[in-house]
Amino acid sequence: MRIAAACLGAWFLPQWSNAAESWGGSLGATSDYLVRGISRSNHGAAVQADLHVAVDGGLIGGVFASSAQFDPGDHRNAELSAFVGFAWQAGSAWRTKILGSYYSYPWNDSGTQYNYAEFGFEAAYDDWLDIDVVYSPDAPRHIAHKGLVGVSAQSADITVRTPWHHRLAATGGVGYSHLGGPGGGYAYWSAGGIVNLGAWSISLSYVNTASEASALFYSAAAHDRWAATAIWRF
Repeated sequence: MRIAAACLGAWFLPQWSNAAESWGGSLGATSDYLVRGISRSNHGAAVQADLHVAVDGGLIGGVFASSAQFDPGDHRNAELSAFVGFAWQAGSAWRTKILGSYYSYPWNDSGTQYNYAEFGFEAAYDDWLDIDVVYSPDAPRHIAHKGLVGVSAQSADITVRTPWHHRLAATGGVGYSHLGGPGGGYAYWSAGGIVNLGAWSISLSYVNTASEASALFYSAAAHDRWAATAIWRF
């Protein structure tokens, strides 16, 4: 779950249609690019875009890009990722997918040390409940006396949304993430709302993380943060 991040179209389960191939994408801007309660934009604004395709039979894939900045002393750089997976309808209300992604930061001051792979399973029920489980074999983590290293990481979270009322809905989410090594676990949560304006959506979320997140990510951990996001989908 990308709490209060610009959750662009690629991160939602595709709606099924009779078309053999369905293309889509989105452009967005967020006041803070937050992933599991951790800022990837140094608590600053980020612009983002994605392009994805779903083909008949369930195969899905695409690319995603965002501006990024891990540390205050780093130059602004970009996060580039590609993903491929499979989505299917599990009954009349459940939609599920498995996804493999790779994230790279080609212009980051630390070189390729932040690059990592991720594998996830997501299930959505009737468009109001979303369950997400993610595993990474080489997530970046800074460990004392070792510097930035790749460790195994797991996370799980649940997001809920109220029914739409005059194009408005409330959202909430809670999750837990664990990175390999001592003291590697922390909880995160959010609450907010979304305005649905057809192709446009605007959201505002309050995000917080447990104190353990600061020991792992220092100032990048969100504490009592508000984030606003605007997305245009096509």
